[in-house]
Amino acid sequence: MDRIKRLIDLMDEKAFSAYLLTSSENLYYFTGFKGDGVAIVMSDGTVKLYTLPLYYESAVLHAIQGVDVIKTKTQDMFKEELTEELGKLVGDVGFDYMDAETFWGMTSKLRFLHLIPSPDIVWKLRSIKDEKELENISKAAAISDVGMEVASDLISPGVTELDVKAELTEELLRCGADRVAFDIIVASGSKSSLPHGGPGNRQIQNGDVVVIDLGASVNEYSADITRTFFVGNKVPEKVEKVYRLVEEAKNLAEEHMMAWVSASSVDRVARQFIENAGFGEYFIHSLGHGIGLSVHEPPRISPNSKDLLAENMVVTCEPGVYIPKQFGIRLEDTLLIKKDGVVRLSKAPFAPYIR
Repeated sequence: MDRIKRLIDLMDEKAFSAYLLTSSENLYYFTGFKGDGVAIVMSDGTVKLYTLPLYYESAVLHAIQGVDVIKTKTQDMFKEELTEELGKLVGDVGFDYMDAETFWGMTSKLRFLHLIPSPDIVWKLRSIKDEKELENISKAAAISDVGMEVASDLISPGVTELDVKAELTEELLRCGADRVAFDIIVASGSKSSLPHGGPGNRQIQNGDVVVIDLGASVNEYSADITRTFFVGNKVPEKVEKVYRLVEEAKNLAEEHMMAWVSASSVDRVARQFIENAGFGEYFIHSLGHGIGLSVHEPPRISPNSKDLLAENMVVTCEPGVYIPKQFGIRLEDTLLIKKDGVVRLSKAPFAPYIR
């Protein structure tokens, strides 16, 4: 209920008479229930959670005390009970997410009410992690580290990308993950120049660069880690050069990360370093992102980001260089922002060699 109270404080600043929570992550964050549903948070502290009969028992079981769980009568939760409840209100009502069809349908029926998209007030709360959230993310990072160490043993000539992916999925679950945080990326050879790898069942070969991007999820909270390996005894000079470039860019960016530093300035540190080395055109994505209940969430660490880093945010730092049809190098860790620096939550070693 403390989270609900802080949400209401932010609602008051915008003069909202109510706020709608529609995303499953936000429902879980504020009510303890993860599933399909919609919650109305009233300015007086009343919270009503509408859900389908399919999820009703789970909602009653998991919703925090003080949340009134209501079983809807229709498949479209917005059309009857919810619209009727909102019809009692006047003024502005904020919401996190809503598709255009639903928005216009509700707007046409609620003459004395204005629906205002306001996901920012939720992110103000979710982007700062509390002690329990940090505990879950730290556990997820530790499991991810184990997965990456297993990956270094699995990668060898003749093994397929799908074989590695399957083994890593099983290992993360065996080590205590509730699930994998996202579809594990195993990209070998020239496919390593594709940031997300792409589909395929390629056999890993001697002389390959292999990018592994994986993450575990614990109690719905995720970690994200990437390492790049080389298959063989002698790393080509160009691969070695780019690897060391990406590693140094990552270290420099992390040294710049601390509370009250702009996310865009952190991105600039890594990007300029890579550009100065002549590889700027091959760094084709943002430097990092927030992580928690969602794998990608604010703050966004990118050239045009307006976000400021704050203490107890959890973010990734993942510079990469991708040379088309040749190879790609990416290194990534999950980091906790502190007042004067960062704490690296993922700690798998950096080792480009496979022996």
